[in-house]
Amino acid sequence: MKRIDIWFVVGVLLVLLGILMFIGVVKAAPTYSNVGQNLTYVGMNGSIELRAKWTPGPNPYEVSEGVYVDYLDVGSQDSNPSCIAFNDDGTKLYILGGDHNCVYEYNLSTPYDISTGVYNDCLNISDLGKYTRCIAFNDDGTKLYVTYSDPEDYPDKVYEYNLTTPWDVSTGVYNDYVNITQDAGIRGIAFNNNGTKLYLVGSEYDQVYEYNLTTPWDVSTRVYVDSLNIEDQDIQPKDIEFNNDGTKMYMSGQWNEMVYEYELSTPYDVSTGTYVDSLNTSSLGVPYGIAFNDNGTKFYVAILLSGKVYEYNLTARLDSAILYVNITGSYQAVDTIDLNDSLTAKWSNFTYTPTTCNKVVDWKITANDSSGTSNTTPIGTFYVMPYLYSTSDSSIISSIASCSSKHNATITPIGSGDVNLTLYMPYIVRNATFKECNYEVTEDADRVKISPSTEYCAVYVTNLEAESGTSFYVKESTGLKAYPPSNLPAAVASAGLVIIIIYTIATRKRS
Repeated sequence: MKRIDIWFVVGVLLVLLGILMFIGVVKAAPTYSNVGQNLTYVGMNGSIELRAKWTPGPNPYEVSEGVYVDYLDVGSQDSNPSCIAFNDDGTKLYILGGDHNCVYEYNLSTPYDISTGVYNDCLNISDLGKYTRCIAFNDDGTKLYVTYSDPEDYPDKVYEYNLTTPWDVSTGVYNDYVNITQDAGIRGIAFNNNGTKLYLVGSEYDQVYEYNLTTPWDVSTRVYVDSLNIEDQDIQPKDIEFNNDGTKMYMSGQWNEMVYEYELSTPYDVSTGTYVDSLNTSSLGVPYGIAFNDNGTKFYVAILLSGKVYEYNLTARLDSAILYVNITGSYQAVDTIDLNDSLTAKWSNFTYTPTTCNKVVDWKITANDSSGTSNTTPIGTFYVMPYLYSTSDSSIISSIASCSSKHNATITPIGSGDVNLTLYMPYIVRNATFKECNYEVTEDADRVKISPSTEYCAVYVTNLEAESGTSFYVKESTGLKAYPPSNLPAAVASAGLVIIIIYTIATRKRS
């Protein structure tokens, strides 16, 4: 393939990835932290802890998995926020106040973080009357729409304002209105992503109404198309929103204090909607206005008579974590921990007991979540050694002999005349620190005697010869080998198994 063709393919793939991310198809897997182990060297039949902490990844537009994060108190402006909206980059939040019929504008120093909101200005729309219900903007912030439903004055209306400065509501100028005859209880308002469709939710007949706009964003050109009956979910619907590709619709309901999610088999065609899930807000209160950030990873809801707007993170639920170890050349799943559908960070702490004499064991942990994504930790390594609980010669011999046939680390001691050698061996009492140990080698001997001591050292041994008491001998033909601490891991990987023995001073002498 020519180089230009390769770069063309790469470019196409990047574009496709960008499109998928934009429409919310790409979902982030759970992330790991604090990956670790409590030991580097572990005795055979001992235990090692292998762990990782998992944080759920975003699950865009899945409101049922919302986790409350923070809120903005708007009570100083209006105690009854009834509808909310953002500008196109999340640096401004707008709230329709039910008490004072004003559209309030807040500046957000951190985009889409409502806790950073500072009140800026408002557009007074009290001349419309006291029954304003909800607001929406066009795509460039030059138009503001307000729904109005007076129970004593039929038909309901949608009012349109022109903003001379985009997204600055204080520059709003009344332009026109249209009558809505499908329902006498119009509440929420929404558009599709290019302004060719208008949607209104009505509480008289519990319907979401869909209209085609022959001129984008011009509600006076509306043509009624169809509706979706939502009374099985709630008989007091308040607001509606869509995800960014029109395959999902959301509705807030007062009767059950829920936010409902619907799947649309045909994007932006509400008649194809099917109810799938919900978010219960009863712990906060009755949900009115609802909104998302630009990529659906955050959800916002204004609560009736609370003076507050609440923010949720939309995350996947952690499902399970699986421990894999590589003992035979391929990874095998050896244990699973249920992460209990957690919406917050959770530990997976595995306790693993090696029962083989493999000198090097690699491990990793994989976690998956409700979005169908998974992630795997980096590979860790530990070294397995027989750990001697010796009470007699036979137990010492059997413990070491269980590995002697699998790992041959036979190095003959060297020396001429009477010499003293200082060798470095790992100081291992179920940990990974190192300590210097000594033993003496005398020339005219045929075996090395290892006697008890208070320290723990590791040496390579094979071919044991028992003797009475608590001592035992390593035959001269077998010998000893100890590695400097800095070389130990490489030595373990290439030469043989380190065997922990509860002895230190080794004196080579005549029998």
